[in-house]
Amino acid sequence: MAIKNAKAHAAAIVAASIAGLTVIFTSILMQSVDPLLAATLRYCVASLSVLPFLIWNWSAVRRMSRRDFIAICGLGVLFYFLFPYLFNQSLELTTAARGSLIMSLLPIMALSIGVAFKVETLNLFKVLGCGLAILGVGLSVYDGLALGAAGADALTGDLIMIAAVSVAASFTVFSKRYFQKYGPWAVLYLAICAGFLVPLPVTAAVIDFSVLPALTSLEFTLLFLLGTLGVPIQFGLFSWSINQLGPSRGAMYIVLMPITATILAVIALNETLTPLFVAGLALIVGAIILANREPKTLL
Repeated sequence: MAIKNAKAHAAAIVAASIAGLTVIFTSILMQSVDPLLAATLRYCVASLSVLPFLIWNWSAVRRMSRRDFIAICGLGVLFYFLFPYLFNQSLELTTAARGSLIMSLLPIMALSIGVAFKVETLNLFKVLGCGLAILGVGLSVYDGLALGAAGADALTGDLIMIAAVSVAASFTVFSKRYFQKYGPWAVLYLAICAGFLVPLPVTAAVIDFSVLPALTSLEFTLLFLLGTLGVPIQFGLFSWSINQLGPSRGAMYIVLMPITATILAVIALNETLTPLFVAGLALIVGAIILANREPKTLL
C-alpha cells in the first residue's frame, strides 16, 4: 500500500540528510570563523539566491496582510538569524555528536508547543514515536557522546543548543498557518530575506569584516554551500513537508540529522559502524513509522 503523502515524507528525509551535512560543514567553520560572521555570510548568500524566486512569487507577498507580513518577517528573524547564530555558537563549544543529539529533541519541543497552543493533537503513537526517536539517536551517537568534550564549555554549548531547538520548534509550529494561507515558497523566501536584512544594521556594526580576506577558499566554499544547499533547498523541502505532514510529523525527521552526520564522519574519518549505531537507526526508522500512524487522539 502506498504511503500517504509519500513525496512529503521523501522531502523531509532529504532535508534532514542535508541538515546532517550542514552540521559537518558548520563544525569545520567554527574552528576558525566567528559564529555571528558565519551566520551573517551564510544568510547573505541565501538571501541573494532566493531573491529572484521572491520576486517571482511577489503576488503572494502582496496578498499578505500587514499583520501577517510582520509576523512572517519576525519568524524569519527567529529561524534564519537567531537559530543559526545559536547553532553556530553551540558547535563552537560542544561536539557535533552532542549538538546533534540535542537537535533530536525538536519533534518533542514542536509537539509540546503545538499541543500547548492547540495547533497539534496528541496521540499515543506520536508520544511513543518521539520517545523511540530520542532513544535511537542516543544509541547511535553513544560512542561520540562518551568521547565528547566535557566541562563548563561543553555544558554551555549544550544549553545554547537547547535554546536553538526551542527557536526552531517555535518556527515549525507557528509558521504552518502562513504556509497554508500563502503557500510555503513565498513565506519561505520572505522569511529568509527578513532573517538577513532585519538584523543587518546591528550585525554590520558589530562584525569585524576586515577578517574576510583571511578566509580560505575552503571556508568560502563551505559558506556558499551552507547558504545555498543548506538554506533554500534544505529549509524549502523541510517547510513544504511540514505544510503537508503537520509540525510534529514533519519535525520527526530531524532525528535523521545526527545519523547522517555520523555516516558522513564514518566515510570521511574511516570509522566503523557499531552495533549500537545499527540498533539506533532501526529505532529511528520505527519511530518515524510509528509517529505517522493515525489513532484516536488523547488530547
